[in-house]
Amino acid sequence: MKILNLIQCANLGGMEQVSLRLMRGLQARGHELRLLCLNPIGGLGPLLQASGIPFEGLPYAGRGGWRILPSLRRKFHEYPADAMIMTGHHLLAMPTMGNFAKGHRILAIHFHHAGEKPEWQWRLIYRVACSRFQAITFPADFIRQEAERIYPPVAALAHTVRNPLFMPALPTAEQKKAARRTLGLPMDGPIIGNAGWLIPRKRFDVFLQTAALILARCPEAHFVIAGNGGERVRLQALAARLNLTGRLTWTGWVQNMETFYHSLDVLLFNSDWDALPTTPLEAMSHGVPVVASVLNGGLKEIISAPDWGFLLNRHEPETLAEAVVHLLQNPAAAARISKAGRERIRLTSDPETIALEHEKMWQR
Repeated sequence: MKILNLIQCANLGGMEQVSLRLMRGLQARGHELRLLCLNPIGGLGPLLQASGIPFEGLPYAGRGGWRILPSLRRKFHEYPADAMIMTGHHLLAMPTMGNFAKGHRILAIHFHHAGEKPEWQWRLIYRVACSRFQAITFPADFIRQEAERIYPPVAALAHTVRNPLFMPALPTAEQKKAARRTLGLPMDGPIIGNAGWLIPRKRFDVFLQTAALILARCPEAHFVIAGNGGERVRLQALAARLNLTGRLTWTGWVQNMETFYHSLDVLLFNSDWDALPTTPLEAMSHGVPVVASVLNGGLKEIISAPDWGFLLNRHEPETLAEAVVHLLQNPAAAARISKAGRERIRLTSDPETIALEHEKMWQR
């Protein structure tokens, strides 16, 4: 089939990375993919090009993007397709589709609902979506159930479809050293890190508070944060107050996240809200043990037992620090969690299986 993926943004965020992996999974099953972005193409462009996926970005303009609608309508005529995925909701773009890929449309929701928009807006979005799409996918039961509570008719179209992840090879000792050299990290001592947007709900302040407690018990530890955002200045000031400045590396955005994961001994992840966070799942796929605290989100559906990682439903830096130190001081326990975590991701996130689920939805 020829499949068009209509996406809101093409940066290097979790949603975009997940969408790319889905497209690659569909490619592996013989489908032809094209990406159309409602905004100018960002950092995802080189990865799309490397995957052989044609792409184009539109100049987003007007409140809610209404000025791009004529261009979008023309693109639908220019791109004949058998099926489509709308990655991320866009209320104004939904009526613009007309008969494009009619009967074979999937809306992929990657966001949690509470705190993002008022419920009346979500009800409007889902009311329109239910008349335009044949299926609506959610990466976690958590956000699917949120949607069904807000607008019950969604339940008839809703599917929980996990985010795909390709299983990488485990790094050799030399590859781990090379990764640390690339990121400017110490060659000796354990490395604890996290990655993502530096925004309030991602709670990098909890990461820093936990890091200070870890450092008091493991003076040889070093910490790394990959990503950027509006909270960076405030977080750097907090790091200075916690005496972390010489033991913490800020890398900014990392193009090749494999390098980041290869450098780590433990991933320490914290968030107030996350539909299904990409960073801990990617870490597990690379064999990195995960210690996390998430107040609201779907991570508990993947790390649902201590065999696969350590997960709290509250932010307790002392407890998190104890879990990290335990892994650092018990290599055998860390190795068991590393192996079990990879197997968990292999079973829940196989790209070809997830591509097949999409095929079945289009066929229905």
